[in-house]
Amino acid sequence: MTGAIWLLAGCAPNLNPSQWRAWDAFQDCRSLAPSATITQLPAQGGVRFTSPDDERDIMTRCLNERHGYGLR
Repeated sequence: MTGAIWLLAGCAPNLNPSQWRAWDAFQDCRSLAPSATITQLPAQGGVRFTSPDDERDIMTRCLNERHGYGLR
């Protein structure tokens, strides 16, 4: 996660509102899937992440149910 924080810290001023929303949603859901890490925050919104298999469904469900992100 340290790498993701460093990456986002360097890019943070360039995030658009959709990316900020996705970042906040991901951080909220990480409490349920703490090993998940962001791999991409697309400009159009949404979030791509990696996680151990046992946390993938938990993170996906959280992003969908709490924040309205659909499965892709």
